[in-house]
Amino acid sequence: MPRISLAASLLFVLVLSGCTQEETALDLNVRPLLFDGYRLEIGKTLTQMDEAEHTAVHTICDETDVTSLPDRPFVFDASYRSFTRFSPETISPLTGLTVFHDDEATYAYCETGHSRYVKQIDPELMPIAYREADPEPLRPRVARVSADTQQALLEQLEDDTPYFEFKPFNAPFVALQAPLFTTLSIEVNTQDASMTFSRPYEPSLSLQHVTLSLHIVEMNGFVQPALFESSEANTSQWLLDPVPDGGVPTLSDTYLLPETLEFGKTYPLWQLSYDVEGEIVEQTVSLRYEPPVTMTQTEVNAATMTADEEVTIGYFHKTPLSGKTELHALDAVQTLTTDGAMLKQMVARAEPIKRSGEPADYPLFTLIEGVTSQTFEVTLHKRSKKTDVFLTTEGKHYKLNSEDSASWLSLAPY
Repeated sequence: MPRISLAASLLFVLVLSGCTQEETALDLNVRPLLFDGYRLEIGKTLTQMDEAEHTAVHTICDETDVTSLPDRPFVFDASYRSFTRFSPETISPLTGLTVFHDDEATYAYCETGHSRYVKQIDPELMPIAYREADPEPLRPRVARVSADTQQALLEQLEDDTPYFEFKPFNAPFVALQAPLFTTLSIEVNTQDASMTFSRPYEPSLSLQHVTLSLHIVEMNGFVQPALFESSEANTSQWLLDPVPDGGVPTLSDTYLLPETLEFGKTYPLWQLSYDVEGEIVEQTVSLRYEPPVTMTQTEVNAATMTADEEVTIGYFHKTPLSGKTELHALDAVQTLTTDGAMLKQMVARAEPIKRSGEPADYPLFTLIEGVTSQTFEVTLHKRSKKTDVFLTTEGKHYKLNSEDSASWLSLAPY
């Protein structure tokens, strides 16, 4: 019986087991050139994300290894928002990532088009330096507002609200410090009527620290109570529904808040009184924090399965992507989504070859699918009865079969 060498045996086993992998031109991955976005760190201005940060955001937020939000103090490091610059606006995916840590681990809070979840990560994955700061409690807190701070806020409100006059009630300002990933709701209750304003708290919106103050505003003879919100980012106002024929309200009561607030519990802030034809009508302004919304791995999987399929878009273009020029500003032609899917299949069927052709009129082609993309150099070789289409990526050449070449040419602008 002839002897078989060890190397030949191993090769035979690999072939039988199907471990050999056919070479393919298709390699959709996160390409940082196609993204724009920003990074926000506490006490700093927004900065534009670099390529390493874009790659890290989309690599980390891959909807795996979901865990629960740790119920202990942590330090906020940075928040990232990454979005594609070249997909149609209606399908452009935005991925948000917030990194925070404590003494035990580093965490990422990921936001995609259909998921909100927390995962523990390797701190080396994000190219950021940890902030040396006191850990923040997970529960929202109340802070004190000094007289000087209150006066500065009043002056700021005057600058920000030039269209109407306002005067504050003789009520203390309320300063709030929220944890990440929660929602602040303001409730206004008047007998049988009620209204609610809600505002998400997250570092990317600069709404961790908010000061609330109660005022009367007057514009064109119309008087109405209003709640002003002052944050690091801006000032906004919520007009309270006036009681019919109630005239100007008076402040009848204020309420002290505990230092630490509980999620889901309603806390009254102020009570206003209206004299309606001799009857006193009370109006109460309260606040409530909703608990952070995160998903389990099962919920993330279900949301991912039911989410719309990724749309594939193809671009034929003449100028290479630089990361600075918008693709729509280039000399580019965009395919329909159905054609993009067909072109993707053609790329996947292309066979490796040792040569290429001559540059096409639009020598570049980019596929974009969700947060992934790939750019190819396109060359042609014209023969008497047909034209061959070649694709080059990462220095390797591929050729479309005859049928796919004809289909490609019918969709391309050359």
